[in-house]
Amino acid sequence: MKNINVFGYATFGSPNGFTQSCIYGNKNLEKALKTFDLKTDGIQLLSPSDRIYSIRKEGLGDKSIVSYSVYTYAKEKNSNRTGTFIGTSLIFSDETPTENLILNSLHQIHQNLKNNNVSNNVLNSNHSKDFNIQNIFSKDFEKLQYQTNKFDFVEWENSGKTLVVYTTKFEQNEIQNLFKKSFPLLPKYDTIFFIDSKEIAEFVSQKRLFRIIDKNGLDQEIQILEEERKQKVINTISRFEKEKEKLEEDRKNELVNLKKQIEQNEQKHSENQKKIEESKSNLTSLDHHYNNFLNKISALVSALNSEKQLEEVNHSFKQLEREFNTEKRKLGTPLQTSSLFNTNTTNHVSTQYTNPYQRDLNDRNTERSEKNRNFGTLAIISIIINLLFVGGATYFYFMYYEEVKEIVPQEIIIEKPYIEKNYVVEESKLNPIPNDFAKDENNKKLILDQLVENNTSIDKTVELIFEKNKIIRDSYQFQKDDYADELIRKNPGAFNSNKILQKKDSLTKIPFFSSSLNPNISTSN
Repeated sequence: MKNINVFGYATFGSPNGFTQSCIYGNKNLEKALKTFDLKTDGIQLLSPSDRIYSIRKEGLGDKSIVSYSVYTYAKEKNSNRTGTFIGTSLIFSDETPTENLILNSLHQIHQNLKNNNVSNNVLNSNHSKDFNIQNIFSKDFEKLQYQTNKFDFVEWENSGKTLVVYTTKFEQNEIQNLFKKSFPLLPKYDTIFFIDSKEIAEFVSQKRLFRIIDKNGLDQEIQILEEERKQKVINTISRFEKEKEKLEEDRKNELVNLKKQIEQNEQKHSENQKKIEESKSNLTSLDHHYNNFLNKISALVSALNSEKQLEEVNHSFKQLEREFNTEKRKLGTPLQTSSLFNTNTTNHVSTQYTNPYQRDLNDRNTERSEKNRNFGTLAIISIIINLLFVGGATYFYFMYYEEVKEIVPQEIIIEKPYIEKNYVVEESKLNPIPNDFAKDENNKKLILDQLVENNTSIDKTVELIFEKNKIIRDSYQFQKDDYADELIRKNPGAFNSNKILQKKDSLTKIPFFSSSLNPNISTSN
C-alpha cells in the first residue's frame, strides 16, 4: 500500500544491541528514518505488563512522516538487563487513516510479531532482520489505505522536544482519543509518549529527561496551543490591517501624484501637438522654399552655359541668396517638444509587499507604465521631424556649395623656382671652363647633409663646396660669383629667385675642372 510502512524492532543485547527492520513497505527507510529506540535513561518498561504508546513526527525530504508505535516488555537472550523491549511502528507519509483503524492494525501486527518471536517474555532471535513475520498481517491491515486524511504541518518546528502523557488505564477508546487529541501538538513536540503505569511515570519524573503531564495537563497543553494559535491569528489580522492602512495611504499619494502628472502631461501634450502642427507647416514651406532656390540656381547655370555675362549672373545669384536667407529666417528654427516624463512629481513606494495585495499593486504599476509609453510616442515624432529638418538643410547647403564652386573658380598662385632661361646657350664665365661634374657620392652626400632647404644661400653653398673640395677651391677660389652662377645654371630648380636653396635633391651637378680628366674629386683633410 502506498505511503504506509511497518517497522519491527527490539533490544537484542550483545553484540547487536537495538536494531530495527522494515517488515512491510520501503526498505530504504531503514537507514533514512531515525531509530525507534527508547532513551532508557529517561523512560523504560519496568514489568511484563507494561506498555508504552507513542506518536512521532519527522521530516524526510519533502515528505512529512508520522509514526504510531507500541512498545512491550521483552527480555534479551542471555541477559537480565532492564529496560529491554520489542516494538512495532506504523509509518505514514503525508496522510493517515482514522485513529481506530491505526490502533486496530497496530495491536494485531504487534501481537502477532510478539507471538512469533517472544517466548516466556524472552526474545528468540538476535537481530530484527531475523524476525519471523509469517502471518502477522491480517485482512484488516488492507483497510488502512482507505479513509485517509492528508496532513501538513504548516508551522513545523523541529524542536527535539518530547512529551510524556500519563493516564490511569489504557482502554481501546482511551488510547484512540489520546492519539487524536495529541496530533495537533506535533508541530510543537517531535515525540509524545503515552503510559498508564504509575511506576513508569515516577521513573520519568525522577529522571527529569522528559516533561510529563497527566490527562488534565494534556487538555491544558492543547488549550495553550489553541490560545497561541488564536493570538497568532489576531497578530496576523493586525498586521494585515496595518498593511491595508499603509496601502490605502500609498494608494492615495500615488493617485494624487499620478493625477497631477497626467494633468501636466495632457497640457504638455496639447502644447506639443501645436508645435508639431506648426513644424509640419514649416517643413512644407521650407521644402518648397529650397526647391525654388534650387530651380533658380539651375537657371543661372543654364544662363552661364548660354554665355551670359558672369558679372550679371553673380549679381543675380547674390540677390537670390539674400531673398532665400530672409525667407528662411522667417520660418524660424524647429520647435522642440516638451518631455512627457517627469520623475520628480511621483513618489514611488519602496516597500516590497509579500501579501496578497502585491499583485494588484503591480498590475496598476504596469498599466501606468503602458500609459506613459503611449505619451512618449509624441516625443519620438518630434525628434524625427528635427532630424529631417537638419538633414534637409545639410543636403541643400552642400548642393548650393557645389554650384557656387562651379560659378566662381578659385585662382591658385604658386611661386615658381628660379630657372636660368638661357643656360644652354650661355658660355661659362669660369676659367678654366669646367669639364666634368663631381661623382663621389659620399662627398656629395656630405655636402648635401649640411644644406638646409629654404635657408641656405648660394654663397653659403659655394663656400661649403670649396671647403670640402680642394680641386674646385684651387681652380675657382677667386671666381666665387661666377662659380655660383654656373652652379645655378647647371642645377635648374634647385634655387629660387632669391638664390636661396629650395630643393637640395635637385643639386645634382657640381662642376669642376680636371686636367687629367679624372672625374673623382679629392677632398681636403
